[in-house]
Amino acid sequence: MRPRADALAAGLLIALTAGPTPAAPAGGFYARDAEGWFWYREPPVPVVPPPTAEPPPVSVELDRSERAPSEPVAEVSAGPAPLSAEWFREHLDTYRDRAIDYPSPENVAVYLHLQRIAMDKSSRFARVSERVVQGDPVLDEITRRPTANFGANLADKQASAAGDALLERLAGETALWFFFRSDCPYCDAQAPLLEALAQRYGFAVLAVSIDGAGLADGTFPAFQIDRGQAEALGVISTPAMFLARPDQGAVAPIAQGLLSLAQLRDRIVLAAVQAGWVSEAEASRLRAGPAERGSAAATLTALPEDPRALLDALRATVLPDTRTDTSQAPR
Repeated sequence: MRPRADALAAGLLIALTAGPTPAAPAGGFYARDAEGWFWYREPPVPVVPPPTAEPPPVSVELDRSERAPSEPVAEVSAGPAPLSAEWFREHLDTYRDRAIDYPSPENVAVYLHLQRIAMDKSSRFARVSERVVQGDPVLDEITRRPTANFGANLADKQASAAGDALLERLAGETALWFFFRSDCPYCDAQAPLLEALAQRYGFAVLAVSIDGAGLADGTFPAFQIDRGQAEALGVISTPAMFLARPDQGAVAPIAQGLLSLAQLRDRIVLAAVQAGWVSEAEASRLRAGPAERGSAAATLTALPEDPRALLDALRATVLPDTRTDTSQAPR
């Protein structure tokens, strides 16, 4: 029995050292003999105190300088006014799509009514625009160029006459240089037009052969042979034409490529303008429209809110002599 008693003693020792020793009940150890050697008692359940309510937060009045700045309240946009032009731009397509996707009588009628209102607004705008344009020659295109067929034809005739006079004047002050190659078909086509231009306005044409041979049809037989002039002028393609002014020793490019007779007229005048031999006002006479003049328009740094003040500011930007000079005859 001894080994068993030793084991029990060891187990008891371990049990005693593993946890706190419970307090002995009244009567001492010997008063609990009924429990025997292998007794076990449930440990007492710990009593948890009920949670106490947290005290309410203490309100502390901050000094005005310590208060956090309040966030700005975002302004809610009311949107465009119903049936305004802006409203129609934003919503008319929506009602149209609804009528197309769900073509009930109501949806279609709503869209058609909205479209009718938009068309009426457009018609009123057109009527007022017509009255405004008629009462302001600056806005009236008829002041700039006739719209009737006989008036447009008359303007074209006057412009052509003014162009002829200008080209005749240039023919007395300048000469045409014509660089060509004998194997260039475009040069063969360009030469008769230059010859016709020379006969009509009196231009002197100096033909220069780059490859040393003449044209196939024999036009401009008294040609010169290029001696570096083409390279100096930057000729890279033929036919190449230049407007030269011998009294100033100046040359202005016209084109390097085939041109029609009308294009030749326009390019000669443009070359003279770029060289400073003809003013912009003189060149504008070749166009069947108003002559261009120097602008006295002031740069607008700000637009007034008042409609009348804005109208005055816009009118001040118009060329000053356009209001009084309504003559359509070229000068």
